Amino acid sequence: MKKVFAFVAVAAALLVAGKANAQIGIHAGYAPQTYLSKYTTGNNTYTDTTKMGGFFVGADYNVNLSGDLNVSVGLQARYNTASDSVSASLFGLASGKVKRTNAQILVDVPILFNYGFNLTNDLKLSVFLGPTISYALSGKTTVVTSANVAGFGGSNTNEINWYKADEGNMNAFDLSGTIGVNLDFNGIRFFGGYNMGLMNLSKEDNTTMKGSNIFVGVGYTL
Repeated sequence: MKKVFAFVAVAAALLVAGKANAQIGIHAGYAPQTYLSKYTTGNNTYTDTTKMGGFFVGADYNVNLSGDLNVSVGLQARYNTASDSVSASLFGLASGKVKRTNAQILVDVPILFNYGFNLTNDLKLSVFLGPTISYALSGKTTVVTSANVAGFGGSNTNEINWYKADEGNMNAFDLSGTIGVNLDFNGIRFFGGYNMGLMNLSKEDNTTMKGSNIFVGVGYTL
């Protein structure tokens, strides 16, 4: 937690110091999320992977530090989701289905140093890297079980909150290392990169869980 506040304090100081040379931008994109869990017992290690599609939208504040070196501080909302199902039937007389849906909402604060150079008068390429602080506002798994026997049926819904003390097994805070590239053309920005989770998100003993995602998006400088 102290590290999170330290990053935010540094970001605020940079914004105040460079506000005269700042640019504000808005952006949106696609960021499929992966969580990799490893459970160790004795000499054995078991792995499990959870993959979700993800979308994000946000804004950023880019401050010039010196020459072509800048720092960008952003604020964005991200939504991750995935679903799967299994079904079965018996001679057309009985059928059943189980559908599982994962959904997660996060807030990200990327603090990214970027350095660029002009390819042409209108086209600029830059690389960026830095930390991204994330906090999960919600996350849950919803399981819907339905059955039908000879025309009579019903369904049952169960929910597991990933972050609730008596249900979940995940920490809401995360810190990632972020790297990527920007391509700017007349105020329009195309970008892509990779986030690598640095913190163990699991609350379970002998288990580590880390998140990661690739991302691509488009932005516009106001």
